[in-house]
Amino acid sequence: MKKYWKCTAIIVVILLSMGSFYVNSSTSAEQFPTFVIQTLSGDSQEIKPLMLKGHYVDTSSMISVNSFLTISAIGSTYSGHSFFDQLVGNPPAVIKGLQEKHRTFMRGKNFSEELFFENSQFLAYADVDFSSVRSRNHKFDISVLTKEDDTINSFKMDVPEGRVMDYLLVEDVQIIEDKLYLITNNMISNNGNQYEEKRIYTIDLASKKIINHEAIIQFPRSQEHTRIDVQLVRTSPTKANDHLILLKTENKVSEDMETTSDEVVSQEIISYNIETKEKETINIPGLRLGGNQLSFFDGSTIYFMMLDGQKLLVTPYRLADDTVGQPFSIQLSGEKGNVSEPITTVIDDKLYVASSQMNADINANVIVADSYTGKILFKGQVALDDSSKEKSRFDLSLHELFVK
Repeated sequence: MKKYWKCTAIIVVILLSMGSFYVNSSTSAEQFPTFVIQTLSGDSQEIKPLMLKGHYVDTSSMISVNSFLTISAIGSTYSGHSFFDQLVGNPPAVIKGLQEKHRTFMRGKNFSEELFFENSQFLAYADVDFSSVRSRNHKFDISVLTKEDDTINSFKMDVPEGRVMDYLLVEDVQIIEDKLYLITNNMISNNGNQYEEKRIYTIDLASKKIINHEAIIQFPRSQEHTRIDVQLVRTSPTKANDHLILLKTENKVSEDMETTSDEVVSQEIISYNIETKEKETINIPGLRLGGNQLSFFDGSTIYFMMLDGQKLLVTPYRLADDTVGQPFSIQLSGEKGNVSEPITTVIDDKLYVASSQMNADINANVIVADSYTGKILFKGQVALDDSSKEKSRFDLSLHELFVK
């Protein structure tokens, strides 16, 4: 009998806790301020398709009140009050849009944008089946939706040479004609050697077979006083590109009793043609990136971006004709001469820039510029509307800039 009383008591406590959570969330929702994007100069029409997603925390009391929020040209909306929202988090705008359009296909999928590809014919998803990681019997978990007849083709396949891999991560998914391409980052231990690589797998969708796989680049996992990083340069989520752009950075590692510091020794830009497998090194005279860079590739132009104090330095490079545009800078606002790393994207030849942090002492920039010339089309800032001015103690962290 005592056992049943204990179970009943536990259930009552859970229900009361959830009820309290919902009441507190509802009450807290009324306390959230309204954020707007103020126009300082330029055409306000430029930000109509723009959305900023982030996280708001009220720091004015001992009990912090927080929520996910979205800021657009028409104001701000909050989410994440429900118990379920707190558990599952706040998916990126691209993922949320896919969930709304293709609910059945998206069920059970990872929220990472780089795992998806979409065009007029297909919606594809690929990830590593992590249930096979412990045994090193690595498998790809793949699903492809054919939009014409709304059919879903899901299958798993063994990763070639998977048993020598410590782990692998899918970093990009592409479909070109009838081939699915997976670009992965692999950590490998083989015959006492440890190294990292970027590898591309070519999958024939008709036969569901891997017909080719090869390393784009391999490099030692670690060397004495040297660390090598290879990044796949960011592109628009789910967009197809016939080239991959990689940035290889060699860092000198210095250690003392208290700290470890990295110094950039060299950087190499690599272009890889997905279909032809041709690889070439891009040389841009005078390009200075350093360790703080925010490069972006829109399919035709690479934008090399670097923070320098309160300026974002941008150098555009057109891949097709091997031409470098005139470098330009965008002035950002910050605190004590420095700014937090902004969030950036390039859509339809426009560069969108937004600050990643805001509080009562730090403004958050929102800037739209011509991506090749740097001409400012819109300049504004995120601000509290007049009815929310009393909310003087808060932290606003912005992590996503989405253009519809």
